[in-house]
Amino acid sequence: MNGQGDLDAVGNIPKPGEAEGDEIDMINDMSGVNDQDGGRMRRTHRRTAYQTQELENFYMENPHPTEEQRYELGQRLNMGVNQVKNWFQNKRNLEKINNDHLENVTLREEHDRLLATQDQLRSAMLRSLCNICGKATNCGDTEYEVQKLMAENANLEREIDQFNSRYLSHPKQRMVSTSEQAPSSSSNPGINATPVLDFSGGTRTSEKETSIFLNLAITALRELITLGEVDCPFWMIDPIVRSKGVSKIYEKYRSSFNNVTKPPGQIVEASRAKGLVPMTCVTLVKTLMDTGKWVNVFAPIVPVASTHKVISTGSGGTKSGSLQQIQAEFQVISPLVPKRKVTFIRYCKEIRQGLWVVVDVTPTQNPTLLPYGCSKRLPSGLIIDDLSNGYSQVTWIEQAEYNESHIHQLYQPLIGYGIGLGAKRWLATLQRHCESLSTLSSTNLTEISPGLSAKGATEIVKLAQRMTLNYYRGITSPSVDKWQKIQVENVAQNMSFMIRKNVNEPGELTGIVLSASTSVWLPVNQHTLFAFISHLSFRHEWDILTNDTTMEETIRIQKAKRHGNIISLLKIVNNGMLVLQEIWNDASGAMVVYAPVETNSIELVKRGENSDSVKFLPSGFSIVPDGVNGSYHRGNTGGGCLLTFGLQILVGINPTAALIQGTVKSVETLMAHTIVKIKSALDLQT
Repeated sequence: MNGQGDLDAVGNIPKPGEAEGDEIDMINDMSGVNDQDGGRMRRTHRRTAYQTQELENFYMENPHPTEEQRYELGQRLNMGVNQVKNWFQNKRNLEKINNDHLENVTLREEHDRLLATQDQLRSAMLRSLCNICGKATNCGDTEYEVQKLMAENANLEREIDQFNSRYLSHPKQRMVSTSEQAPSSSSNPGINATPVLDFSGGTRTSEKETSIFLNLAITALRELITLGEVDCPFWMIDPIVRSKGVSKIYEKYRSSFNNVTKPPGQIVEASRAKGLVPMTCVTLVKTLMDTGKWVNVFAPIVPVASTHKVISTGSGGTKSGSLQQIQAEFQVISPLVPKRKVTFIRYCKEIRQGLWVVVDVTPTQNPTLLPYGCSKRLPSGLIIDDLSNGYSQVTWIEQAEYNESHIHQLYQPLIGYGIGLGAKRWLATLQRHCESLSTLSSTNLTEISPGLSAKGATEIVKLAQRMTLNYYRGITSPSVDKWQKIQVENVAQNMSFMIRKNVNEPGELTGIVLSASTSVWLPVNQHTLFAFISHLSFRHEWDILTNDTTMEETIRIQKAKRHGNIISLLKIVNNGMLVLQEIWNDASGAMVVYAPVETNSIELVKRGENSDSVKFLPSGFSIVPDGVNGSYHRGNTGGGCLLTFGLQILVGINPTAALIQGTVKSVETLMAHTIVKIKSALDLQT
């Protein structure tokens, strides 16, 4: 689609400072309904956008048209009477299904709230004391609670005995080496720099070390459950900044919970988010306990991770009781925020049927100042409640301790208020990934574009994923990549440069690739900036690839509708250049990533050929709210945002040649010029 069609899909462009209206969620199907004529099935006809819009407009006024009205509509829209009739029937059925689903979710939430209230009342009755004698009143179901606590204590003791018998008696048979699970930690230099207990002495784990792991995991699990309660008293929401008050009350909680004092200079962040995820509880647990799948789902946050040790694989054929030690890096897509290197243990437990907890915690010896780029993972993770309809209710809690002096001042509010790496970003990333899986599996890929096979559509999705990952790495430079940071004299503020030398690598251009990135603050909200950058009508105002001409969309693949996640193949009108693009805009932030692609290569991909050999250099934008004045939590309708612009360019075809400084300065000028054009188009002060 192009022109006005794109404007409706992305949303009208609000002027800077104006609040956006609610998103319009349009129903795109109802096409392809068969008419019957004399016992024969007529061919399926796909309606035009005009026909669909007219039907939608009439439905808003009258969802039950009379036979005469259906006949008039058919005459006006050049449609059969049965086609019109079937469209309205399908529309009413779909609306009923959506309403029933919403009502079901609301009832489940109310049910959970009532259960939580019941537990609170029972706890209050058990703790109540007589006003006269001061002794317990013995109100409530005391016998039931005592039996429940005794059973839980027996289960924990039995679990410790199982660990001792299964792992300590035969450590060589039970322990799994790092090389069997993931690349050796030696291939990830610096990833294990966090000051933790020394568990790196080979694949064996001593009785003392295993006991420490297990006790720490159980303690962290209990803490996570406490923080996940609906009315947990340790969470406080500031009505202005929404998250600012969390740290103060959280530090009181930490000191009362385990009596540990954090070192001077360390910052503690804490956040909590809750939402529905279109994935079953068991599938989600398996994904979290598989490091490879975990990285794939959370690629915008976790560029690299490895399982250092598997201490337990669970019991009874499930993941319940599984315990691992993991090394990972967490990232914010900006050159101004260093990667977080963290080592932690991950513990998984089924509390009851359909209710699971997955908890992470860093095992530290004592409070010490964390080195550059490292952080401590305080009890964090998920409480997952299966809803038995393919969905799970997820409560996500994130807690971390880190040295704030390592982070640029522009991003300190974003990180400190639990936005940059907080629970809401993790949850939104999970929701977007799960919705994309659901959407792609239910979409007839052969109907996306003429000449595009289902295999071709799948390969384009895979190619877009590789493009987006390369864009991330060109900005954050994970430890496993070949990017080398270079120093440039008289460089502009907040500008970063890296190079990578490729020699005959599949899917990569041979030569010297320069990656440039910068982050700036703009006095405009996330949604307005995203709408401007992603809309084709305004592309010529900032993109030099267009050469001041227009672009049109030749292929459009909707990955996750609620998150605005779309993959497109764009064409520059004046020269026919093709550009692959992926965009999204949700609570985790907004992203626009694009790369010119060679026409012959992309034609082969459209026919279903493997996309691994397609070569490109991605560029793009990452947009997040600035974390100031509560703009993030009010839907970002006000306040400013942080824009990161990343660009990759081939500066030499000889990978052994020296880099010419003049080339770097030219790229710096191009970057600055692009930012100035965006500000000018939005009528912002430059």
